[in-house]
Amino acid sequence: MEGISLEKIKKFIKQEIVLCAAVFLAIVSSFFHRPTMDSIDFGVLSVLLALMLVVAGLKSIRFLDWLAVEFLNKCTSLRQVNGALILITYISSMFVTNDVALLTFVPLTLVIRKRLRVDMVRTIVLQTMAANLGSMATPPGNPQNLFLYSHFHYTASKFFLVMAGPTLLAALFLGILMYRGRNKKLTLTLEPMEKPSQKLTYLYLGLLLLNIAAVLHFVDKYIALAITVIFLLVINKGLFKVVDYSLLITFVGFFVFIGNISQTSFVDYLRTHVLGTAFGTYLAGLALSQVISNVPAAMLLAGLTDAADALLLGVNIGGLGTLIASMASVISYKIYTAEHPYQASVFLKTFTVYNLAGLVIIGIPVAIYFY
Repeated sequence: MEGISLEKIKKFIKQEIVLCAAVFLAIVSSFFHRPTMDSIDFGVLSVLLALMLVVAGLKSIRFLDWLAVEFLNKCTSLRQVNGALILITYISSMFVTNDVALLTFVPLTLVIRKRLRVDMVRTIVLQTMAANLGSMATPPGNPQNLFLYSHFHYTASKFFLVMAGPTLLAALFLGILMYRGRNKKLTLTLEPMEKPSQKLTYLYLGLLLLNIAAVLHFVDKYIALAITVIFLLVINKGLFKVVDYSLLITFVGFFVFIGNISQTSFVDYLRTHVLGTAFGTYLAGLALSQVISNVPAAMLLAGLTDAADALLLGVNIGGLGTLIASMASVISYKIYTAEHPYQASVFLKTFTVYNLAGLVIIGIPVAIYFY
């Protein structure tokens, strides 16, 4: 029994390494500074929970799958198929997060791969990049944006102004890569999916818009959560069982850790000598994302700098690069290699080449701006 329990613990740590790291840091730092409830941003947690519930609802009726199939069945060439898969991933990631976009559309790409009998490693790599680059354009697109938007008290106009340039550059970069892909005429026929319930579709989309409005400070976050919870308790209680509560606990852990260390002399040193400039903050966000991924990087650095725009851009563009720079990229890798384990090295090589190219092409102009 002890051996089995130890194996379970090891498996859990491996699967939830970011969660375990956040809890560990929170506990250790609490020995040096007494934690307070003020450190925890309950507004961010409420919005995050509400968005996860609504997105789970959209997944339950397979709305995104239906939309993609309808779109793809109109494609008449390989370039159109690839472009459609990348574009729908890019756009949907702005609203349902990069993780959900990849969990939805990468499996669909693998189904199409079997139908067409063509290699689609490049397509899935570009989908992954599209999810990471598309999600950076909006506050609810990914967890780090949700956190930083609240932490630095962004307004909607300020946030979109900061992200406009890199988002346009990212769209241009992806567009060129899509156009340069090989092309041929083809006929793709996917089995039509049953159209989702119109009432449920409108309900979930309405709740999504409500919570996006809450993120943008147009609606009170707690009221939006309450409305969401009440509706879903009536419509589908099962959604509460599929929410990723580990992400919420991870956020709590980092909130406590940041609160505990924010007043230490070491943090004062980092603020003054490392993160005292926008350029230093940008590079720190970019570099730290490569080794611990951009969500924890954003949360760790937010308490050490006042250069909000530099950090926002650093951790978002920092989602490119290594496989773990964005945990959403790991999702694509796992989905693809689970079905094609013998091509793991091919995927990693292709992923690294395109992501490093993107990091240079998008990252350097922003670095020059802050320098």
